[in-house]
Amino acid sequence: MVDGHERVTDNNKEGRDLMITLTPPASQALQGMIKQQELPATTALRVGITREGCEGSGTQFAYVLAFDPDPPGPSDRVFETEGLTIVVDHDSLSHLNGLQLDVRQEFGGVKFLFRNPRAKHSCGCGHTFSEEEPAPE
Repeated sequence: MVDGHERVTDNNKEGRDLMITLTPPASQALQGMIKQQELPATTALRVGITREGCEGSGTQFAYVLAFDPDPPGPSDRVFETEGLTIVVDHDSLSHLNGLQLDVRQEFGGVKFLFRNPRAKHSCGCGHTFSEEEPAPE
């Protein structure tokens, strides 16, 4: 626990599964963007969802990515992976369990790829998804 937030790292020795990870290429792309935008070294990647899917595709949620120079809030979960800090709000956390963020080089930049085991299907843009209903307990 650091600053009142549980920090989960990719070298976690307790055996818990990481909930959010970056691939090395995604980390490199994000670190380059932070440097290019001259953001503070403490800047985190905030990952979340909105309840807005793509119209016509039947998706429920859209991914949200933003750089956040502010400290995490009291209900945020903090992850450390590939040299970057990721912050996820409490309401988004259950929808992003197991998410891996990757990138693909495209003409004009990079495209973020969301590998979410909770996603039942996604829109062609890859930035919206629907998830399976949780199994009854």
